[in-house]
Amino acid sequence: MPTAPHPQSIDELYEALRANQQRPYGRSRTVTAEELVDAAEQFDEPLPLVRALLELHEAYTYGSEPRKSPVAFARLLTLFDEQPDVFDENLRHLLFWRFKWVAAALRALPEIPLASLRQWLTEMRERYEKAGHGLQPYYGQAYRLAAHVGEDEAPAFELWAGRARTRLSDCEACEICERALYHLASGDDERALRTWEPVLAGKESCQEEPARSMAYALLPLLRTGRTDRARELHLVGYRGCRRNPSMSGEVGRHLEFCALTGNEARGLELLAENRALFTEVDSPLELLDFLTGVEVLLQRVEQLGHGELPAAGHPGRTWTVTGLRAEVRDRAGDLAARFDARNGTTTHTERRAARLGRAPLLQSLELTLRTRRLDDVAPAVAPVAAPVPTTTPAA
Repeated sequence: MPTAPHPQSIDELYEALRANQQRPYGRSRTVTAEELVDAAEQFDEPLPLVRALLELHEAYTYGSEPRKSPVAFARLLTLFDEQPDVFDENLRHLLFWRFKWVAAALRALPEIPLASLRQWLTEMRERYEKAGHGLQPYYGQAYRLAAHVGEDEAPAFELWAGRARTRLSDCEACEICERALYHLASGDDERALRTWEPVLAGKESCQEEPARSMAYALLPLLRTGRTDRARELHLVGYRGCRRNPSMSGEVGRHLEFCALTGNEARGLELLAENRALFTEVDSPLELLDFLTGVEVLLQRVEQLGHGELPAAGHPGRTWTVTGLRAEVRDRAGDLAARFDARNGTTTHTERRAARLGRAPLLQSLELTLRTRRLDDVAPAVAPVAAPVPTTTPAA
């Protein structure tokens, strides 16, 4: 992997940081950010180190490396406590914004005790109060923890959703998605889709949106009969998350969509495009979401009698659908159990079982003009499925 030139001056360091910020998230950007932090430590001034650590923290966060994210942030927080005058208004804003990133990183690691997650939220609240910031972002993170654990979600949602937004609140698009997901989890597809509409229509967006919302809206769209819209959002939304380690869960949702709409062959093709995610995703929570989507797809292919088809799994060996499904089932089941043990609930095991227990929503939803079927990939005798609706592209 190429290394960045070693900056000899602060100006050269800042130029290298700007160049790195233009690169896509992933190991190359992260390694360069690590090198630039090392380079920043040679200067007597603390500001270059602050800026380099901010870039490294962002690279860890969006490169799906939650184990390293809190460590980088701890260094920033120490610098802030020791030399607060180094942080101008913009740097302070960035610092306080990223308390939320650390909360998300800690949730994603089953080895972090639940008490430590709650302790971090307490520190976030205390620091926000001391700095005079509104607490809506804190309550947002408290709700996300409740939703993750699967306890007291409704009161936590109301404490967050009923508060006015602040400068440190998540962007409108991200908050809309969280509200929609709450209604979706409550079983209200229609309300979830109404909530999502500003994002799905392109009126609100950010770095992860609308791709994230599109992935989660696919099944409620199908369940409410909006098949043309589901087709559109799958084709557009998949392009926004493919091969992205920090959106591996969303990739899994697109694989699940293919499995439940008679597009199993396309699902196997998309799995092959995202094969690197098996090793690039360092977040256990995102990996659980991705692997469950993979298992939904492989389970469906096997049910249709095609378990011996080749499948793209962990690099370094060849896989069949049946073999990869067994491997994925064990890994995902273990991850769900670890999160449940940490949280003291059965939430993640139950959510996984619910996804795996869904019946196909359509026998055939044509996504392109030349849709491939499993029988086109390899000859096999497939059981006849119960008749379900068939939908073709609108003229």
